[in-house]
Amino acid sequence: MSAKLLAWIVLVLVLVADFFDLSMAQSKKFVCSYSPAKANPIGYQPEYIPLEVCTHVIFKSFDFPNFVGRQMLFSDNDKIAFSRVLTSVRKRSNAVRVVASIKGSSRDFTSTANTLVRRKAFVQAAVALLLELDADAIELNWSVIYSSGLNTDRSTMVSLLQDLRQALNSASKSIKNRNRELWFRGSLHPNVIPESYNVFDICDLVDHVTLDPDTADNLESAHAPLYGTPIVLPVQAQAFIRNLGSVINPETGFYTTTQRWIDEGCPPKKLLFGIGLHGVRKAYSASLRSLVGDRATLGPAEAKYLEYYELCKTIREAGWNYAWDQYGTMPYATRALQNGMEERISYEDLNSLRYKMDMVVGKRFGGIYMDYVHSDDIYGSCGQAYPLTSYLSSRVRSIPSDIGFAIEWN
Repeated sequence: MSAKLLAWIVLVLVLVADFFDLSMAQSKKFVCSYSPAKANPIGYQPEYIPLEVCTHVIFKSFDFPNFVGRQMLFSDNDKIAFSRVLTSVRKRSNAVRVVASIKGSSRDFTSTANTLVRRKAFVQAAVALLLELDADAIELNWSVIYSSGLNTDRSTMVSLLQDLRQALNSASKSIKNRNRELWFRGSLHPNVIPESYNVFDICDLVDHVTLDPDTADNLESAHAPLYGTPIVLPVQAQAFIRNLGSVINPETGFYTTTQRWIDEGCPPKKLLFGIGLHGVRKAYSASLRSLVGDRATLGPAEAKYLEYYELCKTIREAGWNYAWDQYGTMPYATRALQNGMEERISYEDLNSLRYKMDMVVGKRFGGIYMDYVHSDDIYGSCGQAYPLTSYLSSRVRSIPSDIGFAIEWN
């Protein structure tokens, strides 16, 4: 390669670097979700959110708006709560962005998106919310529950997102140097992704997809499994289902379901992997476990969520036995109850988070989001304050830049 050609290449790369805002392009997002309904009872105020590590704060959440006449209106109480969070963030940081999450059931969103009048009313309400409260982005938390049969979410989602994208683009142009974003909460359930989402169109229309960790296949023992637990078929069943072999490897783990989003056309840099700072507690029959092995959640077991600040103290009580789910790559604790029942808590620790962050790095996701920042051991009851948040922050900060001498064209 001649010296002149090399100098020309270097010059072009310098110009490209100057053109892009490298401080924004290189950094991975560390998104902290905040729920007043969960934070207020434990005295955790918006002022406590660690903005030194959070690049974004998601307010969770606005209830789905109600129809009043031909308009859709959001709750005034939700607006007040959001304003408190936003005001606190703005006072302490000019860089951290605040996202308003709008939660609704599949029925709420589908019935709204199906008709032009309702869809138009929702878009007007969402954009008004964005501008009135000075939010940086809105997130649609479209709760999709898989069920067999025709699912109309797939087509109506795109229509609503198209209208929202157009409206947000117009709103962004009205204020110089203020880009308003559109986010989407996505499921990691293996059946929801192909049945309910047109992934390519969704990811083309939105700025980011937050992948919900609470949407895993509920037959898994680990509540947020990295890999699915193989199913060993009984000898009798193997004779009837010869083509499957003796072991079925379910595609239920997050390593596989996140890859589905990528394989169906979503750029990895738009995906934000969700990590829940909580455990899931279930009681189940000990005799049932002897039949199904580690798939202990089979049967009528009601799940109870334990925030990490509760969980770290609970599993220190007497009677707990500790183990590691080799497929879910998560720890769990068990103890015996009365009447032949057992109790199991699946939870995250630094080891399980290490495996998840290795996946985030390997798949080159755009970052992570935590559900919730106040679920961590915020007051240091079990040792260091914010142990999980601190670890995740250090891992995110250590991820190499996607910008260098390579340009990602997707």
